[in-house]
Amino acid sequence: MEFWHDKTIEDIYVRLKTNVRGLSEAEAHERLKNYGTNALPAQKRKSIFSIFFSQFKSPLIYVLLVADAIVFFLKEYSDAYIILFILIFNAVLGTIQEGKAENTLAALQKFVKTRAEVIREGKDLNIADTDVVPGDIVLLQEGGKIPADARLIEARNLKVAEAALTGESEPVRKIESVLTGNLPTAEQKNM
Repeated sequence: MEFWHDKTIEDIYVRLKTNVRGLSEAEAHERLKNYGTNALPAQKRKSIFSIFFSQFKSPLIYVLLVADAIVFFLKEYSDAYIILFILIFNAVLGTIQEGKAENTLAALQKFVKTRAEVIREGKDLNIADTDVVPGDIVLLQEGGKIPADARLIEARNLKVAEAALTGESEPVRKIESVLTGNLPTAEQKNM
């Protein structure tokens, strides 16, 4: 496994075939083709049937199904049908709500497009964060989102909120110095 936190900036430039002027547009385009977009793989959407049947995965539902079977065998058919109707009605409502939530999430993901500022051919460019490739020099601004995993080249009083990654509740101070050893992600202060 290759670690980036223990390499000098010059070593990283050589390894990623880049430099302080960034990649050329042609090289960035080639890397985008080779590595793919800078995005998490899209999750396969659940079918309506799998959502419906997932509504029955609850201990309380199992208890009600067993009670329904017992009531049915005791020949209390009207009570058995009422319990069964309530279980199916509940599953239909849950399916509708979960389906709407999935549709809303999918619409939000399409709507919310974030941008990244990179240096390419010595110029600052504003590109879609999905177009960031290995070797890009990314510029970070106060309050901005970090578009990809990155090794810091230069940082002045940089603090990053890493709660989603490490669980740290407070922003973490970052440095650009080389760190040695096999450090856990939370201790890689230059990444």
